[in-house]
Amino acid sequence: MSTQKRQRYKLGNVYAIPLPNAKFGFGRTMEDAGFAVYKHIGESEMDLPKTEDYKYIVGVYWQALRSDGWAVVENRPF
Repeated sequence: MSTQKRQRYKLGNVYAIPLPNAKFGFGRTMEDAGFAVYKHIGESEMDLPKTEDYKYIVGVYWQALRSDGWAVVENRPF
């Protein structure tokens, strides 16, 4: 369970996404409703990607980012 408070939608927010194998994926909000999913898989929600190396970018409604369990762990300005 996340220890971070849910934050409002903001460009550059990095989200920790719990995976079924007890690890974490990460995604970052982009312009024009884009959500970049990092290649990096972390051991914890604070095991953040060190580079901006994305696996893919998808379109997403900001409301979808309010999913339970998805915590904003960092903001990386552009």
